Amino acid sequence: MKTIEKYAPRDLCEVVFAIESSRALIEAVAQGEIDGNVILHGPNGTGKSTVANLLAQAIGGADAMVETKDYSTVLTMPDIKDYLQRCVNVAKFTTSKKYILVWHEFDNAKANPHALWTALDDLGTDVMLMLTTNNFIKIHPSVRSRCYAVDMPALKATDVLPRAQWILAQEGLSLARDQLLSYLQPQQVSGDLRKYFGELDKLLYLHRQGLPMPQWNPVITRQAMRVV
Repeated sequence: MKTIEKYAPRDLCEVVFAIESSRALIEAVAQGEIDGNVILHGPNGTGKSTVANLLAQAIGGADAMVETKDYSTVLTMPDIKDYLQRCVNVAKFTTSKKYILVWHEFDNAKANPHALWTALDDLGTDVMLMLTTNNFIKIHPSVRSRCYAVDMPALKATDVLPRAQWILAQEGLSLARDQLLSYLQPQQVSGDLRKYFGELDKLLYLHRQGLPMPQWNPVITRQAMRVV
């Protein structure tokens, strides 16, 4: 099994964030200190979908009432408010307490979201909207204005390093900090977690086969990290 699947976060505390303020905002929402809709925005592979899904569980519990229909279906309903009100009525009798809409890549939505944002205003905190997007500006401004924006930028090697070291240790491979950084550093071009975890898969393959680790230059690694 790939490391990105085997060690996928099961809790928000396991998520790798590039910005500490983004982590703090998500934790505040999860703990109920902030109550509101959320848009997670940033490039591919920065954990947006993972955070949205885990946040829904953190708020609604194991039996969180989460919308199963895609946004294209809901946005074209003749009466969105009535539909959501009925969902809310059910959610109030469960541990979820509120109805949660988790929609990914919402910048691709074609339908006019006017009925959605008016329904959100009318239903208040009984409904929570969680969106992910690669293009924040493409989401209708009236939807953006009703959400907390959480920046999820490209991840640096130093962001991923602690989690990567822990994962390798679970698999019986211990590498020095600078050595592992040298292997992760080339993936900063994309900042995509999939690329970083792909590098871990390669290292673990070499380890299991009893083969030497790739060569690395500690001086070059340290110089590169100073300018990140």
